[in-house]
Amino acid sequence: MPDYIVEPKSRKDLRLLARMLRKHLGLENELWVPIVELLDVLVEVFDDFSYEIVEDCELPNGTHAETNVRTGHIKIKESVYERACNGEGRDRMTIAHEIGHYFTLCFCGFSLQRNFKRQKVKPFNDPEWQAKCFAVEFMIAHHLTGDMSVSEIVEACGVSFDAADYQHNHRN
Repeated sequence: MPDYIVEPKSRKDLRLLARMLRKHLGLENELWVPIVELLDVLVEVFDDFSYEIVEDCELPNGTHAETNVRTGHIKIKESVYERACNGEGRDRMTIAHEIGHYFTLCFCGFSLQRNFKRQKVKPFNDPEWQAKCFAVEFMIAHHLTGDMSVSEIVEACGVSFDAADYQHNHRN
């Protein structure tokens, strides 16, 4: 069960948010999002956005990066950052996922509450699902990849097979 519940946002809502951000950043018609370089751009554009690359041992095992939703600060494991710099799709998506947390929870201020009762949470109320959906929509622009195969998406967008397959199966 997720530790938190957020106000519901549909894939369509998150697709719109991703597309608006792409447009704002001049990436609306780009297949390949320069996600690593974008970190520095976001620092310049958004006053409360910050990030740091930390030694792998600074974050718990299984945690590749994390976002502090109170401060807008993202920590990224050094190994994840280095692989993202080398074009590794999974790690590029990890960074996009954390940027998704920033935009949904910090910038847009989606309502966030603790799930003390440990109740089952529908995907559209789960902050992890929302960040994953945002990341996929941001990295794999729906309007640019609608007629592409999964392999073509992987190559053109620099994402993992799983991310490309996820987007390919959610074209509507």
